[in-house]
Amino acid sequence: MKKRQVNFELLRILCMYMIVVGHCLFHGRVTAKLGYGTVNYFLSYLIQSFSVVHVNCFVMLAGYFSIDRDFQTQRLLRFWRQVAFYSVVIYLTCGISIGVTGADVIKAIFPISSNTYWFASVYMGLTLLMPFAGMLAVRLRKKQYQCLLVLLALFLSVNHMIFRVNTYGSYVGRELSWFLFLALLAGYVKLHTRADRRYFWYGLFGYISASLMVLASVYLSVRLHQEDIGYFLNYNSPLALAATCSLFLCVKNMSWKESRLDGVIRKTAGAAFGVYLIHDNYLIRYLVWDMFRASKVARTHWAVIYAVLAAVIVYVVCTCLELLRQWVFQKAGSWYARSALYRSEQRFCVRLNELLKMSENHPES
Repeated sequence: MKKRQVNFELLRILCMYMIVVGHCLFHGRVTAKLGYGTVNYFLSYLIQSFSVVHVNCFVMLAGYFSIDRDFQTQRLLRFWRQVAFYSVVIYLTCGISIGVTGADVIKAIFPISSNTYWFASVYMGLTLLMPFAGMLAVRLRKKQYQCLLVLLALFLSVNHMIFRVNTYGSYVGRELSWFLFLALLAGYVKLHTRADRRYFWYGLFGYISASLMVLASVYLSVRLHQEDIGYFLNYNSPLALAATCSLFLCVKNMSWKESRLDGVIRKTAGAAFGVYLIHDNYLIRYLVWDMFRASKVARTHWAVIYAVLAAVIVYVVCTCLELLRQWVFQKAGSWYARSALYRSEQRFCVRLNELLKMSENHPES
């Protein structure tokens, strides 16, 4: 793994922690109970404004590392197994402890199709389409690529900001069309930008500036009595897009020296998606934060600080659970590798990988 990739693993960890804090503030009903104008109200939206990049950056990481690489069906299967495992295990646990409904059975067995985890469902679609996005990306000349990205940004971000309608298939940035755009954007960064220390500072400045503008938009919306208070907190808003691009460029051009922490960083980052699957399952997402009595402390002076610390605990616990799952799957994998089902699976993977194999001929910029 290259040094710069360790930077991206740090970004993965940071973004997942941002997601956990945001869920604590939202699903824990902290922000909803904060009085307007209070210090905690300001701190809550300050955190959310600087965290608006989390999902976008996750998608860009996927695009960055996949855009010019051959499709690997094995990775897709590992992803599906991880999602299915937590969906079924959490369902069974809740069935024993708090009770579930008949509809929950379908969601547990078909977590991707039933949108049990919205991100996992859209991400699965992105993964299946990435080979074709990659074939397009490596064949486009630089100017053509720039034109494509500008048009997509106008369709999916700027147009929506002006007219607030889902004209081109993106409403709040949780749609497959937006994920594809972000993946192509990350591909452009990888294929057509060079490493430059100055971009670290430009990116950092852009990220801070855009995030503060998001915060200002929330303040102005409340002052002007606008209904759509948090519009620029949508993933596909122009300010969120600007903050995302800036932070991504900042991390890409960050200097990083190898250290003893690299192994810990990689292992922790490898468990990040499991953190999401555990704590944000719809059956337990409110129970998790009720355990911390998050809504009870919402009107105290230390409400936001409490939310930040509670998110640390949830992140650490979920990371440990995910690492345990990985260890169990690794042990079970040696047994599964000797089965006839595994051999059939491998034959299927080879055929699909060959079908979606990318040409090695890349065009000149």
